[in-house]
Amino acid sequence: MNGLAIEGVSFAYGEQPTLSSVSLQIAPGELLGLLGPNGAGKTTLVTLIAGLLQPAAGRMSVQRHDLATAPLLARSQLGLVFQSISLDRLMTVAENLRFAAGLQGLPAQRIAQRMAALSEQLSLTPFLQRTVLTLSGGQQRLVDIARAMMHEPSVLVLDEPTHGLDVMARQQVWSVLDRLRGAPGGPAVLVTTHLMDEAAACDRVSFLRKGELLWTGTPAEALAQLPPKPPAEAPHVPVRSLTEWFVWRAGQ
Repeated sequence: MNGLAIEGVSFAYGEQPTLSSVSLQIAPGELLGLLGPNGAGKTTLVTLIAGLLQPAAGRMSVQRHDLATAPLLARSQLGLVFQSISLDRLMTVAENLRFAAGLQGLPAQRIAQRMAALSEQLSLTPFLQRTVLTLSGGQQRLVDIARAMMHEPSVLVLDEPTHGLDVMARQQVWSVLDRLRGAPGGPAVLVTTHLMDEAAACDRVSFLRKGELLWTGTPAEALAQLPPKPPAEAPHVPVRSLTEWFVWRAGQ
């Protein structure tokens, strides 16, 4: 399928299994949130998609290009945002964006067009000539997302992109993701998060625990899975939340 396809992927660090036959599909224009406790394997899966590790079994494809047999074609359609900012902090914003686009083989004219468009979309125009070191954490994260989008990827993968950001910066990042989802021909987006308000904003969520993908569905379907409260407790139970669902899923 177009978008991102993960089929039966397994991985182990030495003798320790980390992922066990994980399968997941994300369609173009869809935003999927990957949830799970610490150590569930979320970052390992992102690292495998990035090609920094190789799965022991299974296959992954981006826009039908297999990451193992056609890695250059697959990665040309893939944008990655890691937990740690992937920018040169001593270079300006514009220099970082040009460098990233150059690595993808974009011609100079296209680089200028993409930089102008993304700077406007992400409100980065006033910062283009500033060094990354002088920007706030939220501004740096927006630049990092712009870096990942310079080559117009068909699949965008973000590993806890709001980690360590304040409320305003988080809202900026999610405003960008929401616009991507609504854009014609938008990318398939995979985002890992520990924040349930972010999970609620996704089209679908998947729950990973101890390397196994236990469930995938919409946030509403997740809430519907919660077992009913005893009648005596029901009047005192607050509105059911994804946080409650997360704790229930993690404890199963």
